[in-house]
Amino acid sequence: MSYKRGKSDMGGVGALASRYDRNSIDRSPESVYSSSRRSLRPLPQAPNSSPPSTKRNGRHSENRGLASVSSAFSEEAYVSKSQNGSPIHLPERPHVHHAHTIQHPTSFVPASLDELQKSSTGHLKTLSKFARSNDNEEFSLAAPAPSVVGLHGRRQLKRTDSSAGMRSKPGSERENHYGWGRNWMDQQRQFLQAYEYLCHIGEAKEWIEDIIHKPIPPIVQLEEALRDGVTLAEVVQALNPVRSVRIFRHPKLQFRHSDNIALFFRYLEDVELPDLFRFELIDLYEKKNIPKVIYCIHALSWLLFRKGIVDFRIGNLVGQLQFEDHELEQMQKGLDKAGINMPSFSGMGATFGAEPEPEPVESEQDRIDRELAEQKATIVDFQAQVRGALVRLNLGQAMSDMWNAEAKLVELQALIRGGWARQIIEYRLSMRTFAIRLQSAVRGFSTRTNNHLREQWWKSQEGNILKIQSLVRARRARINIQNIKVRARQAELPISWFQAAVRGALKRRVCAEQFEATRETEKEVQRLQAAVRGGLLRIRVANERDRLYRQSQYISNLQAAIRGVAVRSRITSDFGRLDSLSGLWTALQAVARGKLAREKALSIANNLLGYSKAISLLQAHFRGAVAREEYSSLRHSLASQGSHIKKTQATMRGYLLRETLSNQSNLLHQHESTIFKLQGYFRGALLRKQIGNVLSQLEEVEPQVSELQALCRAMLLRIRVGKVLSELETAEELIIELQAAARALMVRTRFEEKRRFFNENMQKVVKIQSIARAKIQGQAYKSLTSGKNPPVGTLKGFVHLLNDSDFDFDEEIEFERLRKTVVQHVRQNELADQYITQLDIKIALLVKNKITLDEVVKHQRHFGGHVGTLLPNTDISSKDPFDLKALNKASRRKLEHYQELFFLLQTHPQYLSRLFKRIREQAIPDKDCERIKHVMMGLFGYAQKRREEYYLVKLIVRSIREEVDHSPSLQDYLRSNSFWNRLFAAYIKSPRDRKFMRDVLGPIVKDNVVDNRQLDLESDPMQIYLSAISNEELRTGQRSRRNPNVPREEAIRDPETRATFIHHLQDLRDICDQFFTLLEDSLHKMPFGIRFIAQQMYELVLGKFRDEDPAFTLQLVGQWLWRNYLQPALTEPEKHGVIDRALTQEQKRNLGEIAKVLNQAASGREFAGENVYLQPLNTYLKESIYRLCDVWNHVISVSPAEEHYDIDEFNDLYAKTKPTLYVKMSDIFSVHQLITNDIASICPNQDDILREIIRELGSVKSNESELMSVGSTEICLTLNPKLHNAEDPDAEIKTLFTETKRCVLYIIRVQAGASLLEILVKPISEEDEDKWATLVRDELRPGGGRRGAYADAHTIFDISSMSYSELKRIALENVLQLEDLGKLSRNNQFQDLLNSIALDIRTKHRRRIQRQRELEGVKTTLARLNEQAVYLDGQLKTYNDYIEQAMVTLQNKKGKKRFLMPFTKQWDHERELQRSGRSFKFGSYKYSARNLADKGVLVHWRGYTERQWERVDLTISSNEVGVFMIDGSSGNMMVPGANAQVPLDDLLQAQFNNTQFMEFFEGALRVNVNLFLHLIMKKFYNE
Repeated sequence: MSYKRGKSDMGGVGALASRYDRNSIDRSPESVYSSSRRSLRPLPQAPNSSPPSTKRNGRHSENRGLASVSSAFSEEAYVSKSQNGSPIHLPERPHVHHAHTIQHPTSFVPASLDELQKSSTGHLKTLSKFARSNDNEEFSLAAPAPSVVGLHGRRQLKRTDSSAGMRSKPGSERENHYGWGRNWMDQQRQFLQAYEYLCHIGEAKEWIEDIIHKPIPPIVQLEEALRDGVTLAEVVQALNPVRSVRIFRHPKLQFRHSDNIALFFRYLEDVELPDLFRFELIDLYEKKNIPKVIYCIHALSWLLFRKGIVDFRIGNLVGQLQFEDHELEQMQKGLDKAGINMPSFSGMGATFGAEPEPEPVESEQDRIDRELAEQKATIVDFQAQVRGALVRLNLGQAMSDMWNAEAKLVELQALIRGGWARQIIEYRLSMRTFAIRLQSAVRGFSTRTNNHLREQWWKSQEGNILKIQSLVRARRARINIQNIKVRARQAELPISWFQAAVRGALKRRVCAEQFEATRETEKEVQRLQAAVRGGLLRIRVANERDRLYRQSQYISNLQAAIRGVAVRSRITSDFGRLDSLSGLWTALQAVARGKLAREKALSIANNLLGYSKAISLLQAHFRGAVAREEYSSLRHSLASQGSHIKKTQATMRGYLLRETLSNQSNLLHQHESTIFKLQGYFRGALLRKQIGNVLSQLEEVEPQVSELQALCRAMLLRIRVGKVLSELETAEELIIELQAAARALMVRTRFEEKRRFFNENMQKVVKIQSIARAKIQGQAYKSLTSGKNPPVGTLKGFVHLLNDSDFDFDEEIEFERLRKTVVQHVRQNELADQYITQLDIKIALLVKNKITLDEVVKHQRHFGGHVGTLLPNTDISSKDPFDLKALNKASRRKLEHYQELFFLLQTHPQYLSRLFKRIREQAIPDKDCERIKHVMMGLFGYAQKRREEYYLVKLIVRSIREEVDHSPSLQDYLRSNSFWNRLFAAYIKSPRDRKFMRDVLGPIVKDNVVDNRQLDLESDPMQIYLSAISNEELRTGQRSRRNPNVPREEAIRDPETRATFIHHLQDLRDICDQFFTLLEDSLHKMPFGIRFIAQQMYELVLGKFRDEDPAFTLQLVGQWLWRNYLQPALTEPEKHGVIDRALTQEQKRNLGEIAKVLNQAASGREFAGENVYLQPLNTYLKESIYRLCDVWNHVISVSPAEEHYDIDEFNDLYAKTKPTLYVKMSDIFSVHQLITNDIASICPNQDDILREIIRELGSVKSNESELMSVGSTEICLTLNPKLHNAEDPDAEIKTLFTETKRCVLYIIRVQAGASLLEILVKPISEEDEDKWATLVRDELRPGGGRRGAYADAHTIFDISSMSYSELKRIALENVLQLEDLGKLSRNNQFQDLLNSIALDIRTKHRRRIQRQRELEGVKTTLARLNEQAVYLDGQLKTYNDYIEQAMVTLQNKKGKKRFLMPFTKQWDHERELQRSGRSFKFGSYKYSARNLADKGVLVHWRGYTERQWERVDLTISSNEVGVFMIDGSSGNMMVPGANAQVPLDDLLQAQFNNTQFMEFFEGALRVNVNLFLHLIMKKFYNE
């Protein structure tokens, strides 16, 4: 042991030497050791009640080594005697709770610790100082907190629970470490809910353990342990031992664990537990509502007790368990984050008719045990401190002894190391010699053994070697025979061909049969055989090669010797036997040769069969060559007899020709009449062809012929007309008179007829005129409302619609007045809220500066309410970042900026939507996208509340708008993989969506798929056919006669397959029809957010792509809704809460078939070639497509989101409770980093309010380092809007555009034209000036009751005082200016201006309705703001009363009367006040300047040096609550100007602002703020 300790000491010294070697000047061992020794001397320690933390560095390695030495040889140091003589043993783990209690005195005896003052250890000096100060309250054991009257086990809010009762100075370590701080009361009250809930979990835990008779995880881990349902299933198994229960167990949580929970649900149904006490699957599996699960277990225990199934009740552990503060805080955060209502566990026994348990009567001994147990932590801590002090005292003494004997210890260590090193070297040398000898012996033995084994092996293999030699010789003989056979075969070619053909046919038949027999396993068998042969051969060859290689030399020698001996002996014996048996050997050789020849022939035949294809090919080549030779010889023969052949051919041709001519002549004679007719036809055809040629020539000269004919006719006509005119000239006057009389008669006759007709049908004429006018007007209005470019004339007819009536004017004035009032009220309420926040901070500071529990309780009783009503603001709760740990301007301001940032991101979706678009463009990995998705869902509180859901839906809609606006075509939008789809997938996982899915899909999945085990929706005929064959074979036990290898076309013709296929399609159609019926019936239950998103998507897509068919756009929206909302729940119902159990593969396949049909209907397409066997459902699909179109129409028919959620722009302004956000600090910095990285894309405008907030926040790294002290886990932020008076950058352009529209309206009423450009450049006539003057006189005169269009616009000139020419000039200038700005274009005749006017006309009525709604909303907002103002006034009054009463209570509180030492400065001061008759209500204290300077309060007093501070005094007095007077004096004379009045609020505010110094007496006196405030609190508030 001493050797190890010495080694550690010197190791530490060596480490120090290596550390200081680089910087040391004197590198000798003595200097290094002396410097390290000086550095290892124990340093003086500051007084502290807790042992200092051990730092692992080189400077304290010596202390650790000596501590281990002390613990090794002085075990008595850990046991000491107390004052009463009882030993105090140091426990192994000081903070482990024991069941027994140890009796200890409740306070120190000062005499026992006086001697510790002489110790060199700081902790012992601190103990001695405590003993001399008589402050026993620091270590006294207070009585435990009593229970609330009438509620046994519920603790009262007490500040004396082992930690908060310690009163220490502000800023001391004990208060920060042990005490609750200023918010102890809110923490205890807040943690009561978590404490009681944990106690109820403990009750359930004990009951379950009593049922299943085995332990389960601890209370704080029980929620997670119950999720797999194994414990609940074990409870069911224990309660039903006769029933076999199948429990799924797996260390990792899987969805199959839901079967365990379903088992528990079935047991609840069996015992008839009411539905009120039951929970859902997701409540436990997804931890949505764990308190409901614990509540169900409690209810089950009472129900089983009432029915007599169990004979014991569930326990009541409230007030009997203890938990750590972090466990309570973590549990409370989980409950707050879940946002669920805690069920009432009280009175459950009465609900089930159980008699209440009588409360146990606590005996005196039980009370003592309980109180000691409650003070156990204090006792253990006290014991630890005393033991630590005594151990450190003994340790210091041991260290001093060791330092004194340092040289001897070093010498001893050196001797030990030397002896140990020598022993090690001797041991190593002896071991090395032994190892060498052992290795030599082993090598010799191994060599001899190997040689012996080789000899034995070669002897055993002699026969094999001879066999190999025989085989080699036989191989050579077979090769020779084969060569001979080849030469013989070349001479017998025809026979070989015939034999080869026969053998090939036989072999092919055998191979075909073998192939059919081994077709299925051929590849596997071949691979297996090849692998086996290869493996065996490789192993055998490798072994033989290794052995032969190792023994090659010996083998050669051995073979030579063996061959020689064997050959000589064999030759000798063979010669003798052969000579005697020569005849027999000859016969035997003949037989052997014959057998070998036959075997060789057979093997050759087999080999030839393997080469049948090659032989056939060779034979084909041979045949071709023979045929070519025959053909060549025949051709040469014919060539030699060419002349004879030609003569013969000529003779034959002549004979054949004569025969042909004779036959033809006979035939012509027989058909002579027919030939004549045919000739006639030919002649007619030729004649018609000639006539056609003539006509075509005439058609070519037709214009010339027609012209000639026309000239001839004209000449003849002119001759006739000349004759007629000459005759008429002679009777011209008579003809004129006759014509005039005839015309007059005809006109009078027609007029009389029309007048008579009109008189008879006057009413009809009037109706026709009104219809015509209405039609013309309707067409004009239609062109105005629906036309893209309405003409000027249409606008001119409807300009009057833009004029405002007196009612519109009054309504607009009232609306503006109310908006102004709302803004004023909002600012007033914000100022009041800010002032209340400041009061809240001051209350926190006041609590920080020592307000005790009894004063707060007195104040609570004074107001007659609960303590919680005094501080209703939750900003003082423990989880709030604005507690005392963050009460400085920098961190608080940062958190306020983050609140403004998150409020802005929630209420202005354009920022996050641009961020989402940027994420898609950057192609961020899926892992980072999932992280961003969870952060964004946390930013909106996972849409658990109405407000957060409204803004989340708005964000998704705005993201859709961003994607649609930046998509050049509809196909590009459909192909885009947007980030908002992930957000939508997370949004639809809420309980209401699960309930909707359960209502719509639950009956389909449960009744048709899960419960119907016989359901089969297979639509592939081949699978149905194979299944029928399998069923037949299983049913009959014989092989089916039907061939399984048939195509689908033949399979569908099978009668059984066809009937089953039709039955499957009918079931599929019925289930789909049931789905459509349920969807139509449950459509009103669909969550509003889903329907609103679909509606906005439809409108945005239709507005962007106007050329698309609205029905097609609606179908696309419906298809998106089906694929992203309904289809996932149908294909995976167990993950979406539709069912509570897992599905089999058959059931999943059936659901896939259903989803396939529904998907086809949702996409609006019929089944095509890829699903040819589902085409019989196309008729049903057509009906379903129209049916779904009606469904989608109803889906998008929803009210505006503002109306549904009842949210407008003023909600967050008048809400009494500001919106809160529970968020992790890491998520805050993640959002900040995301916004900062893409700020250019999110905020293109440099003056955007978001950029201003980001600039005020600064960098992410600095904020992270500054705010991590606020809280490392989850905090609660109260979101506030940031008021920003940002001006519209396009305000001037909009004003100019409005003014131009106003001028153009009057211009088109005066002049007319085809377009606006034509009217603007048209000259002005006197008639136009008159029309303008009339228009000004009728409508624009001052004081008139009528208000023209755009009269409410801010104008820079008066139109009524202008002439018409000036009006046109200004309008033209404005139009040209707008054209330069890009707002108008001359290419379309400035039609954009007319379109804007038409839009104003169309939306005028809509604006009136909207103004009425806005007016109602503003009135409602104003009423709510008034309510909020009343609420804030009441809260302000409560805070003011609290501060006033608390300060009065503090200053009126009288402690023990202090004893004043006679003839001191304070004694003289009070006597002087009594003599003068002056008295201060709250006291007066006099100090010398020197005394205050020594305390650090006084820093500087101008006009007095430090030597003069002994002669000047400062008097601090208070005669008013929270106001203190400071007076300076020199002796009995007051110093001129040395008088100041200091409110306590100013001091607290200075402390909050981290102001270090304050000046009084017009800057002459400077004091330290914190020390001066401490002095005031100590003197005037008894601290």
